Amino acid sequence: MHIVGLFDLSVYCLIGFTFLIPAYTLSKGEHVSVDILTSRLPERIRSGLDVGVYLVSLMYPILLGWYGWQWAHDSFSQGVTTVAGLPIPKGILISTIPVGCFFLSLQIVRMLVKNISFSYGYLRTQRVSGGELRDNPFVYLVVFVIGSIVCLTMLPYMEPVVGLGIFLLFLLFSGMPVFIGLGLSGAAGLYFLIDPATMPQVATMAYKAVDKFSLTCLPLFILAGIIFERGKVLDKVFLLLELFAGRFASASLVSTILIGGFFCAVTGSSVGATGAIAAVMLPLLLGRGYSKSLSSGVIAGSTIGLVIPPSMAYILYGVITGESIAQLFMAGIGAGALLFSLYVVYVVVRGVVKKKSLFEKGMVPSQTALQKATWKDKLLALKSASWGLFTPIFVLGGIYMGVFTPTEAAGVMVAYAIVVCLFIMKTLSWRDVIRSALRGTEVSSMILSIIFGAMILGAVVSQLRIAVNLASFAQQVGLSAGAVLVFIFLALFILGMFLDGASIIIITLPIFYPLAMAVGVNSVWFGVFYTLVIEIGLLTPPIGLNLFVIKGVSGLPLATVIKGTAPFLSIMALSLLLMYLYPLIVLWLPGTMVR
Repeated sequence: MHIVGLFDLSVYCLIGFTFLIPAYTLSKGEHVSVDILTSRLPERIRSGLDVGVYLVSLMYPILLGWYGWQWAHDSFSQGVTTVAGLPIPKGILISTIPVGCFFLSLQIVRMLVKNISFSYGYLRTQRVSGGELRDNPFVYLVVFVIGSIVCLTMLPYMEPVVGLGIFLLFLLFSGMPVFIGLGLSGAAGLYFLIDPATMPQVATMAYKAVDKFSLTCLPLFILAGIIFERGKVLDKVFLLLELFAGRFASASLVSTILIGGFFCAVTGSSVGATGAIAAVMLPLLLGRGYSKSLSSGVIAGSTIGLVIPPSMAYILYGVITGESIAQLFMAGIGAGALLFSLYVVYVVVRGVVKKKSLFEKGMVPSQTALQKATWKDKLLALKSASWGLFTPIFVLGGIYMGVFTPTEAAGVMVAYAIVVCLFIMKTLSWRDVIRSALRGTEVSSMILSIIFGAMILGAVVSQLRIAVNLASFAQQVGLSAGAVLVFIFLALFILGMFLDGASIIIITLPIFYPLAMAVGVNSVWFGVFYTLVIEIGLLTPPIGLNLFVIKGVSGLPLATVIKGTAPFLSIMALSLLLMYLYPLIVLWLPGTMVR
């Protein structure tokens, strides 16, 4: 049913949500940061460094809020309204930028004061003298501030890409939240590399980044996934899969792979799916005697949430490139089916060829873990799991048949999740739903904050014509599509070791997408390729983020986790090769969609 102004109201809500919530998310410690180096520092050093990080971070909401306030003031003065079907004074929407930045500044100041108090407390208790500078937290504050000033001073005298890259990496590896690092790098690029007069773009680019109806589906899919997770839908589906899998050696591994795929289909997240599945499935697999390394590998391989639709990676790709999100979802089904089929074949063949390799050395596999199930047991399990099993079929099938768009599907999925978990399965209370909404707020805000921070940096990349120059270079040199894809693979592979998937897509896609299109790569196929390569990076030692998630949840040594993941990384690489040789694996289903 067409309701006048509904689309506009949805976008207005998204804009307000995006700019008003980051302060809340920062207070909960949910904004993504690169803590590979800082997590290894002693607390006294980290507290001093954090003082410098938050001091410099404070510049971001001040700049964004100032230019947002100027823009809002001008809009009110000139009587500017939105031009959509539900016109309102545009200044109201723009005002969410300075208001949100005010609250964000308060949170940063609170954390700044907290770290200063800790540093002073350490100095008083330890009585650090002048000769023990390395133990003085404030030394690291000075080092960070001087490093930031040096990077900014050198920016105009270096190659723009190199200079911006060094400044951004310096901020990120110091532990600054990714969204602030991106925004500050963009603001520095506008001032030093373009023109100080372009600084108002800090606010206009941030606003433009989320003024998109297609983006409203992202927080909705995240919310639906969290409700399903907390509603114990996962447990019901896993029991069903185990009962039907039987009692052969690899049965529990196959069930884990399938439940991982199912969970990815209702969450769209990679790191989140890895943490949830590892917490539930690893104790079960280890309790049945399976090898620690193999169990870790199965968890890692089966929780590639970015590849399985509805995935936030495809949503971000579609929003940035203008490609159909629905077609990307359908393309992801082909890639996911290929990948998970190869996983199942691998663990089954391994169990047949070398059964002992499935189990921990010296362990006797539990034969009583699953009693022989009757058909009555299976039918009862099917009944209790049917509501969960129906979800991806209902959502993706509706998109495929043209019944609803991805954004509408996300709204339907949230309503469906609430009805199923609250009224049918009765595994959640209204209080649980509210808690799920708050958790969804934190995750969504983290991603949306990265989006508008990256948009500011993207304005610099666009005006410096970095992407255009790369594409022109590729055409002049005559690089083949294969050579360009190898180059992009290596870049994403390395970045995947350090950053989360959403950050990588938002930062790099505006650069690599024109390059791939210039050499004739299919846009939908490239979206799946891009996503799968990022997943490979997230599982690659020494710093793959998902490896540390599994290690943190399980307590297993990192070397054990890496060893188990290696075969599944090989399967993912094989899938990439098969997709390249037979692109219809990815493109056939989108080509048959109802238009």
